[in-house]
Amino acid sequence: MAEPQAESMRLVNRAELYHCLGRAFMPPVERGSREAIARALAADLEELLPGRGAGAELAAAMVEVPDQQALLRGYSRLFLVPPYAVPLNAGLYIDGTVMGPSVLEMERFYQRHGLSRDPGFRDTPDHLALQLQFLAMLFGAAARAEDEPQALHALQEARNFLNRFLRPWPNDLVRRLERECGRDPRARPYAILGSLVRDALDDDARWLQTRVPAQTPDPVAPEMASAVVTPVSTVESGEQVHCGHCGKPFAPSEHLAGIVRILEERGLDAGHLSVCPDCRAEVMGLHPTRPDFKEVKGA
Repeated sequence: MAEPQAESMRLVNRAELYHCLGRAFMPPVERGSREAIARALAADLEELLPGRGAGAELAAAMVEVPDQQALLRGYSRLFLVPPYAVPLNAGLYIDGTVMGPSVLEMERFYQRHGLSRDPGFRDTPDHLALQLQFLAMLFGAAARAEDEPQALHALQEARNFLNRFLRPWPNDLVRRLERECGRDPRARPYAILGSLVRDALDDDARWLQTRVPAQTPDPVAPEMASAVVTPVSTVESGEQVHCGHCGKPFAPSEHLAGIVRILEERGLDAGHLSVCPDCRAEVMGLHPTRPDFKEVKGA
């Protein structure tokens, strides 16, 4: 029994770590964000990464960010003001564009887990904060799983999501953040956090490789499997296909058909895009991806 308990504790720890890191990369618009990073987050990192000194390092770096306004200005210069010094959107690194094929593929993961868009979040689904919190949710789900097949499924999802969307770009992210430290000391806390993200992802990728079998095909959502879906890329202009979510016929736009062709040319499954506009508005978004850590800790 010791080994399952140790694994559960690891999963809870990593879920909490990714949740904390994801929150840290959200825009610091709430009052008290500066103190939350300098004190609460630093303390959490000391607990979640024992012996590393990450919390102390972060607290020391926050001395260069004396107040809330300095934190917000530093964040804006790094991540929000074009031309972006350090983009936080995975698609810009992976695809070289906004809302490219990888982002559409990422939406499929979110959709499969019943997530829909949080109206309060105004960035795209590939934002680092959402990615990390989604990964936290998957580790939390594995910790709470009632049996081994459920846990394995959550870990397979975590492995596939991590390797496909999170590992390709943090090295570039950290390089950019380190470069910005020479221009503005307010970048140092985010450079530290970026390094923690990169190292944690590398560590968990190695662990998942030993824990989870080789990558398996993505499961099809039940509602998609029950519908007869005509591949969008095979239809002529104006021809109708059946929505894979509600089953109603609709005529896909030329833009949608073009996106599907790009995905298929890259060898990626595009069946999830055979979805009518009404259903896309309903299912192709994100709820806040926060695992219930009280429930996890009680697992």
